[in-house]
Amino acid sequence: MTGAFDDDPTESSERPKGLLGGGLPAMLQDATVVVKAPVGTTLESIPAPRPPAGDGELSPKEEQILEACKAGVNNLHTAFWIAGKSLETMVAGNLHRTSGHSNFTDFVAWNWDISESQAYRLIDGWRVGEALSQLGWHPRESQVRELVDIKSSAGDQAAVAVYDAVARTVTPAGKRVTARLLGEVSRKLPPLSPESSPIQIRQMVRDILAPPARRAEPTAGSASPAESPAEQSSGASVNGSVKTVHTITAVGSNPGGDSPIGESGSQPSTSNGSASNTEDLDRLTEVLALLREAARSITKPAVRRALEQNQRTAGAVLDDIDTHLNKIGRTVAVQRPK
Repeated sequence: MTGAFDDDPTESSERPKGLLGGGLPAMLQDATVVVKAPVGTTLESIPAPRPPAGDGELSPKEEQILEACKAGVNNLHTAFWIAGKSLETMVAGNLHRTSGHSNFTDFVAWNWDISESQAYRLIDGWRVGEALSQLGWHPRESQVRELVDIKSSAGDQAAVAVYDAVARTVTPAGKRVTARLLGEVSRKLPPLSPESSPIQIRQMVRDILAPPARRAEPTAGSASPAESPAEQSSGASVNGSVKTVHTITAVGSNPGGDSPIGESGSQPSTSNGSASNTEDLDRLTEVLALLREAARSITKPAVRRALEQNQRTAGAVLDDIDTHLNKIGRTVAVQRPK
């Protein structure tokens, strides 16, 4: 059953400034909630239902009524972080101590029929929810819940950056941010740390949601439409580890049944420098550039820190890296002409 804090399939997509579009100062400020009751946040401020005043353009009064009603509906979504801050303020100050309830859980359950787990989920996520609202997004509690692992290991700013990056990637295409999408992206991301910048996170998310298309077959003397290996190597200084983690795997994928690094299977090849041969050599060169970038991007201290932050996730990523490196090693271990 869909609740007040869940995804709304009928909501239209807006594209606010976002974390990387001028809204960064909002994230860097301490989260605050202005305690006031603007139009649309109380029942009395919503005009009574009545037939339309006429056809065509809305009158100025109707525009005001529409804005008040939209604000009222938005309460369904903003309520979760306002409720979360309210709950934390009450529990932190022990404000229920004269309520006649022996503990905070009973106090909340009696007054609002909220379970202990739900109360602490709201407390845990309200700062992320409010920061996203300051950037112009309208997150759901169910969506922020999908970012809890990122929040735990890398902090609120990383969780905000992931949501912002997902929203900025999908909304221009007319798609919505959903809890399911955020969960899928979160599971595919490499371990994040408090040092992960919004720019790095944005590139990681883009590589997951819109992986680079396979390069077109080049011709002699023509520029490739995709980045050249040299461009990929030098252009990844800000987010080098991003492309390394996600693009190495992408290079090896081939719906036609090719091998993990693009070695042709059933495709015919000739010895006169055909497009097929050129593409195979191009793939090998691209893989080499990515491996060099990976070698520069990863360090033992970084691996140790990742394991300390989240041993389970980091261990799984390291195992996956080891598997792919072994697979590459076996693939390139072929007899070479002398």
